[in-house]
Amino acid sequence: MTYDFDEFDDRLEELAADLRQATERELRWEAEDVESDVDQGRRRRRDLSLVAYELMSKGDEVSAGWGHTIVTGRIVYVRGDLAVVETGHAVVSLNLSGPVVIKVVERATSGGIGTPSGGSGTFKARLAELEQTGETIRVVSTHSEELIEGRVTVAARDHIALTNRQGTEWFVPHQVIAMVIQPVNQPTR
Repeated sequence: MTYDFDEFDDRLEELAADLRQATERELRWEAEDVESDVDQGRRRRRDLSLVAYELMSKGDEVSAGWGHTIVTGRIVYVRGDLAVVETGHAVVSLNLSGPVVIKVVERATSGGIGTPSGGSGTFKARLAELEQTGETIRVVSTHSEELIEGRVTVAARDHIALTNRQGTEWFVPHQVIAMVIQPVNQPTR
């Protein structure tokens, strides 16, 4: 009986090549699974402030709001629990630790904003700024179906006091404020 060692070597080479390819494919799939798990873990660790910052950095158009009050624009500032959206008609301060929902309307293909400087570090600080400016704002609250309109007369540690044109006073806890809307080009005091 004679053996053709060349044919045997060729079959061994084919088998080795098939094993290498199968191993490489398995390693590639495993690396993709690990990468996917790492990405999922990263997304789980993000808070809403980081999500808003990423949307701002990309320049994505978003809609944000609560209930029947929805605004659409681009996020232009994020710090702490505060995100600011410019709509063209208003500047909207979102309470990221409150009852606000953000949806991506359109992904940007370019643009976006880097880390802005200055500005309020928290939503509470933004409310204190609005007390100082005396401008008329609209508050979107989970506990009122209507927009609460007035000037911030006091930005207290856990609520704001607003007074409208008729002299009615409102006291609104921070945690029920979804957002504050400032119409563009309005007179101050």
